[in-house]
Amino acid sequence: MSVDPIAGARTLVTGASSGIGAALTVALAREGATVGICARRSDRLTEVYEQVRALAPASRTWVFDVGDLDEIPAFVARVEGELGGIDLLVNNAGIPKRRRIPELTEADLDEVMRINFFAPVALVRAVLPGMLERDRGRIVNLSSMGAHSMAARVGAYAASKGALELYTEALHLDLLGTGVDAQLFVPGTSRTEFSLPRDGNDPPFAPPSGMEPADVAAAIIAQVRSGAFEAFACDDYANIAAAKRADTNGFLAAMEANLRPRPAE
Repeated sequence: MSVDPIAGARTLVTGASSGIGAALTVALAREGATVGICARRSDRLTEVYEQVRALAPASRTWVFDVGDLDEIPAFVARVEGELGGIDLLVNNAGIPKRRRIPELTEADLDEVMRINFFAPVALVRAVLPGMLERDRGRIVNLSSMGAHSMAARVGAYAASKGALELYTEALHLDLLGTGVDAQLFVPGTSRTEFSLPRDGNDPPFAPPSGMEPADVAAAIIAQVRSGAFEAFACDDYANIAAAKRADTNGFLAAMEANLRPRPAE
């Protein structure tokens, strides 16, 4: 019989204070995982932790900013010590960056790449030795439809997620023959704070809309259990990505018709 990768798993979820991360931690606890959660906002994290602990009393919480790259090895060592190891890492933490390429600064690029790419990579590097030693582990990296549809006004963000996607693919292949695997999950638009106004970003495209975080969390759990390398939050997003892959030029031409500035009358 195959071992359930969730029930009984010691799990670390980053960016767990709201949105998809918060919904996922509760869902994992409900499915029998012991969940370690981290985020920067202690008040919001405490609210989530109370829900998680009611379902999985051995769960733990830490206030931590994954952007502090130099502190990640010590943080992971602390998590492993308190949980007894990490069987499942979900790299959910991320930041948006809505800004046209001509207006992007070096600081913009550094920030988005640090949080969305270098932090997940550093976390993987920190958890991997323990997973390989135990010959058991799963790493799930969350990407974005920004890397699968059109990157207009989100070039830096889409680039950070594109880098994470190729890294995750390489990780998946490089781990073949071990008891450790890496998976890529692609959420689309969801009703979270990600779509709210944010300092250093252009205005949101629209108010929060799309899928509920709980539905996205359910899709992540289904992917972990399926073992599939890549999964999308719903069929509509998978179909959009497939359409772009099938005919990138035609896909972008259709998008350009809506994006191209209209001549002044």
